[in-house]
Amino acid sequence: MMEFETKELEQRVRQYVSEKRFRHILSMTEMALSLAKCHGVDTGIVRITAMLHDIAKDMTPDEMMTVAEKYGHNISELSLRVPDNMHAEVGALIAEHEFGLKDVDALNAIRYHYSARPDMSILEKIIFFSDSAEPNRPNYAITQYLYRIAKTDLDEALLRGLRVRLEYQYSRNTDKYTEELLNNAFDYLLEEKLKKKSTNVPNPERALCDTLSDEEFDKALDVVMTNGIKLKSVKNIRFLGNVTTCDGQYFKSGKIIRSAELSKLTTEDGEYLKEHCGLSLVIDMRSLEEVCNKPDVRIPGVRYEHIPLGNTPDSERIKQLTFRYQQSETNNERAWYLAEYARIDEVRKMYQNISSELTSKEALRKIFQLISENDGTTLFHCTSGKDRTGIMAALFMYALGCSTEDIINDYNASAISYMALAESFKFELQEHGYNKELQMAVQTILSVVPEIIASGFYYIESNYSGNQRFIAEKIGFGWDNLERLKKKYLTSAIR
Repeated sequence: MMEFETKELEQRVRQYVSEKRFRHILSMTEMALSLAKCHGVDTGIVRITAMLHDIAKDMTPDEMMTVAEKYGHNISELSLRVPDNMHAEVGALIAEHEFGLKDVDALNAIRYHYSARPDMSILEKIIFFSDSAEPNRPNYAITQYLYRIAKTDLDEALLRGLRVRLEYQYSRNTDKYTEELLNNAFDYLLEEKLKKKSTNVPNPERALCDTLSDEEFDKALDVVMTNGIKLKSVKNIRFLGNVTTCDGQYFKSGKIIRSAELSKLTTEDGEYLKEHCGLSLVIDMRSLEEVCNKPDVRIPGVRYEHIPLGNTPDSERIKQLTFRYQQSETNNERAWYLAEYARIDEVRKMYQNISSELTSKEALRKIFQLISENDGTTLFHCTSGKDRTGIMAALFMYALGCSTEDIINDYNASAISYMALAESFKFELQEHGYNKELQMAVQTILSVVPEIIASGFYYIESNYSGNQRFIAEKIGFGWDNLERLKKKYLTSAIR
């Protein structure tokens, strides 16, 4: 392989690509080198591979065919069926014949950086991931979230990244052949993960939190331990707070509660919420149908407001998840992951709808207004306290200036809160002879996917120029009210 100084290589690459493409290449190379250092991979080979991965991207199909003919290469069926892949295949030819790159792993990393494939080498994984997740790509919040995972667990980041990309393919009804290729890579990574899991002693504490990494699980568990409220009759209930905002102020706990429905609230638990927690306002964000089916148990002396926030996707989601499970020819755990494609799309759409529909914006304005005017403790909830409640909690924390990491940690805490409940549901379904498809659907509904909330941040940020502007201007809460909200719930020091 020919050796190139950094500047020399950059100058040669510039001759092949546009300025915009070159910026992508530099950004992608920086990420690839960072991951190479994290995983002990030679940075020299990573650098030249990353710099050459898109060398043919700005060529026309005719120009790429000419390059293939020049080097006696027949364009593969993959590139003929999926033209977007041709630049990767021809790029490998240029890297080999015009830059002297002979390393097989490096050439494969260029050749498969669009389609991925089973059994990728670590160099291939680094190049594929970095190309998909470099900072100039869309969905910055998601890609940076995945990048943090990739620094310690590259396979987990690839699994999640492929899952998001497949969801995008499904939503756009794009070429089925591309979906098949990505699925093949995903399935292989998943099988390898399951093999590794089978050799480890299982941890029953986190058996139902496989969508969280160990670090995410620990941080989410800390949220539950710090902010959790121990009630016998209400699930997934906890305070918001005990975090420092991005500008150094402190969001004190004890005034805002998020929870699941209160339809089974006992007198004892109601008295605890009112007397010990200072509860004076409950905001029910469920649909009218949900409220009629399972009305909240009222606590004497506590004000109740019903403000529906979006539509619950649960019934449709069960149908979709069950269908995807039935189509799977592999084991239950694979069905779990495949089912998540549908779940991500459903919840993401719900988040986007809440951010765009006039009725939802008006509902959010009313909720913020009620919280700001209430002198006691406010509790808001939906059915499971996970999705709509998660959105409201995220927006409230964002309004106060909390970090994305703290918001995601709070969102993830719902998975831990529902571990025991999910196990109970599965046991009851088994006892009554329900099939495994429904058991899997229930388990998925009670899980969390952190990419969801990150995607929501990105959607509002890109469409409304910031989450606080969305709250102040787009839903009509107002900047003055937003400042008063901060003064009410923030302090200058931890107390």
